[in-house]
Amino acid sequence: MLDRGLFWSPVPDWSRATIRHDELSIDTVAPQVAWLVSGNLATFLDRRGVRFGDAGDRYALRLAPDRLLFVSVDGAATDGATFGWSEDGCAITDVSDGYVLLDITGPAALELMRLGALHDFEAKSDTASASILFAGQRVILAPTSQGWRLHVERPNAAAIWQWLQRAASEWAKPPADGIGRSKSPPTHAEQQVVS
Repeated sequence: MLDRGLFWSPVPDWSRATIRHDELSIDTVAPQVAWLVSGNLATFLDRRGVRFGDAGDRYALRLAPDRLLFVSVDGAATDGATFGWSEDGCAITDVSDGYVLLDITGPAALELMRLGALHDFEAKSDTASASILFAGQRVILAPTSQGWRLHVERPNAAAIWQWLQRAASEWAKPPADGIGRSKSPPTHAEQQVVS
């Protein structure tokens, strides 16, 4: 009988998965907490002492006008949480095991991000949704102090990882002219070859 498992990408060991090239690093981050929160977001943010913004130890990312993803890498501000509907008008769902977080950093990080999506990665807005289409998959994007963090749903994480490995391998190739990169970064239309 044909082994259909051979058609699927192997799932990396997320606790040790990393990609390193001269100007690019991609690492996995293990969140202690990831919650989807719906309803009265202002009350939730006030109680947790968190604002919408860049990825750090604790942060919130807007997904819709009444929905956010709350992430705590250090586990702080999670005490006393009740899942489901609460009296303060919020519904909290624990999705900690449902996401893989990937940090993309280094001088070539912006080039790599532009290969994956038509998005203004340098723009900042607290009101915009953090959800984008990246490398053909829906991800949640957050800027970090040194690059970007992708929040990928676990079923799609192996596919995104494989795309990142192929795209990042461009930085491992020796330059064609011996001086610099072999060519300018591919345009969005050219990325179809990479993905």
